[in-house]
Amino acid sequence: MIVTNSIKKILALFAIVFFSFTATSQSLSVGLIDYPPHINFDEEISKSPLYQYINKMLTTQGFTVTFIKLPRERASVELLKGRIDILMPIPLNNENIKTLTSPIFHSVPGLCFKKKNFIPILSAIHRLDALTIGVPDNLSLVQALTDSSASLVYLKGENATNRGMEMTQRGRFDAFYHPSPVTVYHRKNPLYKELACSYFHGYSTPIYIAVTDTLSSDMLTLINSAYQKALKEQSYEYYFASSK
Repeated sequence: MIVTNSIKKILALFAIVFFSFTATSQSLSVGLIDYPPHINFDEEISKSPLYQYINKMLTTQGFTVTFIKLPRERASVELLKGRIDILMPIPLNNENIKTLTSPIFHSVPGLCFKKKNFIPILSAIHRLDALTIGVPDNLSLVQALTDSSASLVYLKGENATNRGMEMTQRGRFDAFYHPSPVTVYHRKNPLYKELACSYFHGYSTPIYIAVTDTLSSDMLTLINSAYQKALKEQSYEYYFASSK
């Protein structure tokens, strides 16, 4: 009986060591989609808060991570073909895409104006009809905006967000569509006194981290475990809010 118990303990210890080694010896490729301000291609990617959060989550668990910036239209194709292991951030609008267990954050888009032109309640879409509104062409727009008669000017390129804000400040646009206006309208922005932003309330969208179907079940379990541990210690939404 003593020998049997000793063997069981040795086997259990071996399993723990092997499991840990499996995690620490794995490489992951993570595709990134431009999604300001969480992933912002306009600046050095290491400054993006979602990159920081996920990079810490994975590397502290021993994964070796390679991050790849991808165009939105190609990103899901790369994931479905197994060329990348993880893709973020992504709305859950494709039933063929598998995601981690919980949303990483919720997005509430809105419009930013010069203060003299501020419209606080965006659900009254008739107020938008005579406006020229700049929108980054890589973002999905809320129905309230597309249903309005506003003149939408699509901005292409990785610096669309910055150009849109600049053109609004100069009066070229009446407003600028932003996926997260809180990042524009805050005290650390030297231009915040010139700006006022409002939200399309009722359009909160859960945003996920997607994973490829080619991941083994063991690898998916490891990633999900690291993810849930990170969320329990500090949610990304709390991390994002506290970093501003």
